Amino acid sequence: MRLVIADIGGLDPRLREEALLRFPAARREELSRLHGLRRSQGVAGEAIVRLAARAAGREQAGYARGEVGKPYLEGLPGFCFNLSHSGERVVCAFASLPVGADVERVAERDFRAVAERCFSAREREEIGASASPLTEFYRVWTVRESVLKRRGMGLGALRGTGAEGERVLSYVLTEGALLPYGAEKEAQYVLSVCLSEGEKEEMAASFCGGNALLSAYLGAE
Repeated sequence: MRLVIADIGGLDPRLREEALLRFPAARREELSRLHGLRRSQGVAGEAIVRLAARAAGREQAGYARGEVGKPYLEGLPGFCFNLSHSGERVVCAFASLPVGADVERVAERDFRAVAERCFSAREREEIGASASPLTEFYRVWTVRESVLKRRGMGLGALRGTGAEGERVLSYVLTEGALLPYGAEKEAQYVLSVCLSEGEKEEMAASFCGGNALLSAYLGAE
């Protein structure tokens, strides 16, 4: 399993728009409807996927959807990926089997009402007992969403989804570092990845700046 993590703070709009023009028509049209940060997140995520597809010899492969709606690139069996973004971080998990990833920026919010509505009693107890309840809330949230995304289910199923029996790895993201969850209390972002049975847990992570990412995609020096 491989993670690519991009920091899109200070992304050059000119690079973003030039990269957008290089994408396959359907994806270009979809991303053109976004604005501001969401547009930057979408373009950076697509560039990560296209760079990996380029290495596999199918840079212009089109998207298709499986039985439950999970997207994949046509003509690339065993090329499984899942994108997530929050704030100025864009993450893509690559694996040989279906994978789900979710990253969330740790931002102050009234999380208790959400937890009461969506989480189990055990999960709420874990949040309440944590030294950092807000961060623990985001861990539970990302675990659940990564499970949904691996299965190809929509966010509407979040309330009824548990992670029992699932293989989920959780991390915290700080400035340029990926650490096991719990190793850093002042996390900037929380990231969870749900792996399919049979996928090895050995993980390689690479970091890049948004401008370097887009320059690489565009073939710039």
